[in-house]
Amino acid sequence: MAKKVPVTNQDREKSYFKYYADNVYCGEQEKYNQISEEPLDNSLALHIDNRNDLFLPGDLPGEFGWWLMDDGTALIANKTFFPGLTGEMFDWWFAWHPIDRLRYACWDNEDHYDVYLDDPAKALDMSKSMRERHWGSIHNIWEDIGTGNIDLLRIHFEKPSVLGYDESKVDTEVCNGLVCANVQILGSGDQPDIPVVMTHFLRPAKGGSILRSRFWFGWQIIDGKAVKCIPEGFKIPSAGPVCLLNHNVKEFSNLSKILPALYEEEKDNWAK
Repeated sequence: MAKKVPVTNQDREKSYFKYYADNVYCGEQEKYNQISEEPLDNSLALHIDNRNDLFLPGDLPGEFGWWLMDDGTALIANKTFFPGLTGEMFDWWFAWHPIDRLRYACWDNEDHYDVYLDDPAKALDMSKSMRERHWGSIHNIWEDIGTGNIDLLRIHFEKPSVLGYDESKVDTEVCNGLVCANVQILGSGDQPDIPVVMTHFLRPAKGGSILRSRFWFGWQIIDGKAVKCIPEGFKIPSAGPVCLLNHNVKEFSNLSKILPALYEEEKDNWAK
């Protein structure tokens, strides 16, 4: 049995502690079995320059898996069905959970250790929409992304148009939520920092929503354009995308199970 991240006695008094106390739902083993030992054919990968293809109706060729690209960058893709989920709930989650480390631990109580915001007041600004509260915010998180180490990530969330997405297509039949960010996985010792572009693309579906996630390793979006931010000749090691894909399956499987009920119970609870 995996060990849960530590919490305090004060945490045990909080109304949402029960979500931490439950065993994390890792998802179906069949999905992990689909994670290939070798990278997939790059012709199936969604290149970062074509990221607006996510708005096309239906599925793209590479909706699940991992790739090592010829230029040294890498990509993972994951797809998760969320029963009963709306775009409003998803946007609320990204505004609400970084206010308190226990909320982050409820998402994955075995791997999510801590979170703090550079500007916590913005997340609590009731004059802003849920989306506006996380646009421009920076989340500092400590988590095990599957490597067995506790990694520090700085996640700079942005308005979709800032990261080059066609925002006019959000809140339509092809997209009911879009959360995206430039990320830095901060290395320690001999491990270099790894830049990543993260996108969580939500689409309405019968009975809920489908989340389609993409992580482009080696890239950042600067002035709306994708810029390769790793040195020429450097190649993303395969362990990074493989570990993160396994972790992403786990954390979003659990979130798909708890989020609608958690939202209904806590949507107006902004105090720690």
